[in-house]
Amino acid sequence: MRIVVLAFACLILGFSARKTGSKYGDTEVLREITEGISTERIGEFIRDMTEWSRNTRSDWMLEKTAETKKLFRKLGLKVVTKKYNVLQCFPVQPDPSVAEVLDSRGRVLATYREDGDAEQRIVPAFNAWSKSGVAEGKPVYVNFARKEDFEKLLEMGIDLNGKIGISRYGKIYRGDKAKFAEQFGLVGLIIYMDAQQFAPEGTPVYPEGLGLPTTGVQRGTIKTGFGDPTTPLFPSTDYAYPNEPEVYEEKLPGIVVMPTSFQNALPLLAALDGDVVEDPDWMGAGNETFPQYKYGPGFSRNTGGFRKLRLTVNLEYKRVEVENVFGVLEGRQEPDRWVMIGNHRDTWVNGAIDATTGFAVLNEIAQGLAPFVKAGWKPRRTIVFASWAAEEQGLIGSTEFVEDHLHLLANKMVAYVNVDVAADTNREFKPKATPNFKDLLERAVRGASAPLDEFSGLYEQWQKMSDTESPSAGVLGSGSDYTAFLQTAGVSCLDITFHGPRYFSYHTEYDTFDYLSRYADPGFRAVKSVSEVSARVIMELSCQNQVPLSALTYAEYVRDTVAAKNLTAKVGDQADVGMLLDAIDDFYEAAETFERARSKLFNKQTDNVLKMRRMNDQLILLEKCFTFAPGLPGRPANRHLLFAPSLLDSYSGAAFPGIFDTITMAESDPSFWPEVRTQITLATWATHSAIRALSLEHFP
Repeated sequence: MRIVVLAFACLILGFSARKTGSKYGDTEVLREITEGISTERIGEFIRDMTEWSRNTRSDWMLEKTAETKKLFRKLGLKVVTKKYNVLQCFPVQPDPSVAEVLDSRGRVLATYREDGDAEQRIVPAFNAWSKSGVAEGKPVYVNFARKEDFEKLLEMGIDLNGKIGISRYGKIYRGDKAKFAEQFGLVGLIIYMDAQQFAPEGTPVYPEGLGLPTTGVQRGTIKTGFGDPTTPLFPSTDYAYPNEPEVYEEKLPGIVVMPTSFQNALPLLAALDGDVVEDPDWMGAGNETFPQYKYGPGFSRNTGGFRKLRLTVNLEYKRVEVENVFGVLEGRQEPDRWVMIGNHRDTWVNGAIDATTGFAVLNEIAQGLAPFVKAGWKPRRTIVFASWAAEEQGLIGSTEFVEDHLHLLANKMVAYVNVDVAADTNREFKPKATPNFKDLLERAVRGASAPLDEFSGLYEQWQKMSDTESPSAGVLGSGSDYTAFLQTAGVSCLDITFHGPRYFSYHTEYDTFDYLSRYADPGFRAVKSVSEVSARVIMELSCQNQVPLSALTYAEYVRDTVAAKNLTAKVGDQADVGMLLDAIDDFYEAAETFERARSKLFNKQTDNVLKMRRMNDQLILLEKCFTFAPGLPGRPANRHLLFAPSLLDSYSGAAFPGIFDTITMAESDPSFWPEVRTQITLATWATHSAIRALSLEHFP
């Protein structure tokens, strides 16, 4: 019976007989890894890692960095480290940021601050990369600080210049809130956690349930872009001359921004003057003494002399050494082809969910491989376990590595798999990926267990929770360590996660082992599911003769996306998109032809190693065909013409961003139409490059 099972698994996963260096075959190794994944070990690992905060310069971070190296060595992996000297910012202690209410004579009537907890090693809450300084002005409620929120306030006749905004967290990336606030003339911004989003009515508040206490504060970076801002597009190595402050500060937020709790925001909101908020999309939770929000600007005359709001943000900017740690398992047949799975080691506070759940996934796979590695087994291609540093302040560790090894990655990297937050819930499975991962991801999910007992497996849970028979991965935006791999290096990427709307403890002091184990993922079964999916994906990518990515699903995505966006109607008579549409059709036909030829070659079990390698390399090259070295307009690090973070929300992905972003601009400013035509030209060129990459002819 076991022989039949193994044969069936070989057929499904596409593993073929090869010399592995031991008596174990790839299918047996994968089975042992997935069957050996232990929820008990996952829990122990997360508990141990999250006793204290792991911010970049904490003692606990240094200790866990050393332990990561020790762990990788113990599991039979070669340890490689890459250090970079990068700019980081930290709150000045003992004088952190503060919001003060002033009377007409400038006297302080009320003070609101987030001091952290020295006993628990929690630094004061701050928004990384805020301008350090003081701002005074009348407060104004700006809802979620989206572009449309500011536009509505202007339509109402509210003057925003010189004001200090009070914004709810949610809807968009916090850095875009700061960006829009500055664009609309504000001099400061407070971002708070409204109970409507973070402890909705009927949700028990922690420790009784998932809801965030009113004292919770979300930390986070507000820098747009990724990597060390002082070394754009080149690495922060010892030999690098970083840009001077007058150069890089222009690209950082130009206003003071501070996070605060709902508890501290409520008195400010309750004291606002102006019209009562009647739009339900603008109404927050309030409380029993403050049921109605107002827009402002300014404080009401009935508030005991409140006249102005003063924000003081005290941050120090320092260069610090950060260290990426890699555990390397060299491949036997193709050691110069790399398959990487990564997670970031740093956290804002304890970070049980973000991102220690992901670190636990890497640990489970490496633990499962360890006995086989010690017995001599090796994958076909090299597997790299990456533990990134300094992700939380702007994806710095991974970006510096990509910039440092850009040309090597272009030639050697098969794919990158990211596991940041493995699970902030046990319900909604929400992977994101480049389109060539579609078939591989589905196979891996079909072989994984479901966290919820009501489903027979993860694929059924994915279907039911997505309310579709054919669920698919989302579009990659930004916000995690896959960003530079995809955007700058043109490497195909997959991000694996359970992510739902009830991750209320995100980046707060309540993202703890207790919160995770009691409410987010009881029993760690979602982390186990992600471990199973990740293991299957990594094993296929590293062990199959045929790289298990699909040119055809990539071409399908391009064709269907352009069709759905109705490009012809959007440009009207301003541009001719006919040649782009023809190229996309030709790309689909080229992908069909290529996949038929590839299938025929590999099904023969041929010993023509060079031909197999060439076809695999053609497939790996495909992603890079959609990159353009100068980057998107105004975004030189975003080189991918097909995928990029949305200009309105950096967390979200946008398809053909160069075209559709400039169309949006041209609709309000016709001077952008020439740039639209340029972006259509680049998209057509990239599509033709993809066709040539898949060509079965040797030249050109």
